Amino acid sequence: MSEYPPSSRLSVAGPCGRAELLEWDWPSMLDFVRREEALMVEMSLPPASADASACFPEIDGDRRCFMGTLFVRWPGVQVAGRSEGGLIRVVRCVFEGERARGLLALQPSPSLPFLQALLSIQNETLRGLMRMLQRELSNMRERSEQAVAALLELVAIEVERVIRREAEAGTTARLAPWQFRRIRERLAEGGAAPTVAELATLCGISVRHLHRQFHALTGRTVADYIETTRIEQAKTLLGQREQPIKAIAVACGFTRANSFTRAFRRHTGLTPLAFRQAAGSQTYAQSTL
Repeated sequence: MSEYPPSSRLSVAGPCGRAELLEWDWPSMLDFVRREEALMVEMSLPPASADASACFPEIDGDRRCFMGTLFVRWPGVQVAGRSEGGLIRVVRCVFEGERARGLLALQPSPSLPFLQALLSIQNETLRGLMRMLQRELSNMRERSEQAVAALLELVAIEVERVIRREAEAGTTARLAPWQFRRIRERLAEGGAAPTVAELATLCGISVRHLHRQFHALTGRTVADYIETTRIEQAKTLLGQREQPIKAIAVACGFTRANSFTRAFRRHTGLTPLAFRQAAGSQTYAQSTL
């Protein structure tokens, strides 16, 4: 974000682009709007890995989606997001030149579902490569530019696979109505949030097929749908004013109150308490009309 420049930055160039380590000290809650000039893949680093919610205002500003800790930012496309703040560290790959043109040519007209899927990449190979790159960049005494260049190329190869898979997802079979109904029914049960593996078993398919078929049907990732559903359940319960907020967090599948608060703020911009107070004020105003 131009208004919050990184407080620390390390950059090493390679033949296909550059690898960077960046660090910010953000406000407690940050709203941002970005349009990148280059193709980027980025991963938030622990202990303060930042999840966010995001939308594409120029395509459909009302459809927010989950933005995970590993994502690709497509150049030329405006993205608006909301994230928890604090000390944020990321490892980033920026692709340039012929390598970037080759990757972008795989999807010359990216759709909204395609762009949303790239904001929450579930790919352990890519995540592992980004971790290796972070370790190499952090090795101040023995860092090898050749190793950084090799890892950049391996990241590019895996990003190409991700792009191809997501581009093909729009043409794959969609989740059947009965499978989607089972997922909705499981989420409506409340309690601990289901894992993707549990939902795949309910649908009688593999985890990989669930990811692809769910995205083909809804244009959203499974993780995004689970979290959004839980937040909508929480909003309903908060408006009823009958349960403590901690109880509502548990009822909606959050194991800790602070994780509930973070997720709720990402989606609504308000804490659960502020949302409840606003809902109560609105109800009172309507009752006096």
